[in-house]
Amino acid sequence: MIDLHSDTIYSLWRDGHGSLISNSLSIDKDSLERGGVTGQCFALFTPMHDLVPAAHRGESPWEILNALHERFISETEKAAIPLMRHVRDLDGGVHAILTTEEGGAIEGDISRLSILRSWGVRIFGLTWNWENELGYPNSRDPDAMRKGLKEKGIEAVRECGRLGMIVDVSHLSDGGFMDVARYAEGPFIATHSNARSVTDVPRNLTDDELRMLADNGGIAGLNLCPAFLRDGASADDADAVSAISDMVRHTMHIYRTAGEDALAIGTDFDGISGKLEIPSPDRLYLLRDALCRSGIAQSVLDKMWEGNAKRVLSFAEEEV
Repeated sequence: MIDLHSDTIYSLWRDGHGSLISNSLSIDKDSLERGGVTGQCFALFTPMHDLVPAAHRGESPWEILNALHERFISETEKAAIPLMRHVRDLDGGVHAILTTEEGGAIEGDISRLSILRSWGVRIFGLTWNWENELGYPNSRDPDAMRKGLKEKGIEAVRECGRLGMIVDVSHLSDGGFMDVARYAEGPFIATHSNARSVTDVPRNLTDDELRMLADNGGIAGLNLCPAFLRDGASADDADAVSAISDMVRHTMHIYRTAGEDALAIGTDFDGISGKLEIPSPDRLYLLRDALCRSGIAQSVLDKMWEGNAKRVLSFAEEEV
């Protein structure tokens, strides 16, 4: 199984305790191995503004991103989880796949994308929930939601294509999504976004976006956050339920709207709260069983669990 998004490294860095070997979070080495995870995407989420921990205030976003990368290296080395360099690496044992979240971390300096690629970053997220030098985030304000990429954002998309990094549109405005579809070279993806027709929140993708994603060879990773699975749930509500039945509803809708090649998993583990019916990778078999009972063939589930992500990740196979 390949999981396209987790915030485990950020959580370990922010809280200053625990390790990838063993912790009280959703993801550690044992849960990955028990869950049969071959590729775990670890996002280097760069906090900005009021989310910057007190101990790191005064540091630039680029400095914080470098500190997160250092923590990633330390954690994966201690846990003996190697970094994926080629898709063929995923044929044996757990591998880490390095991604970023919050494009403001590069501070508008497009040349820094080549540094990220040298680290082994395979997926670059343009925005989180703030406007940055590249573009605008998703919003409930229709005018804000229509805003497209800034000039630097278009440059970043083109440079990612040149470098062989995949652009991530999760958290991006609808206008930004359309610009990525216009300028991306190769597939682009939504690492952790669901269907807006099922749960009407701006973080989810419209049916047109799901189809455009599929037409461009991309995938949408199923997000387990209660607020993106069920109407009326809050992202900060510890009592909100992340139910398998809702995961099935979203998966079936994406399957029927965009096809089997668009299906993937992007749990958002360690970045979400609530009562999670699937709290860790070793419980994802419960979702697969439920989808099988809903009529999805095992061959399609094989694509959702691993095949589609492998196809997209093979977009750039050179050594970095």
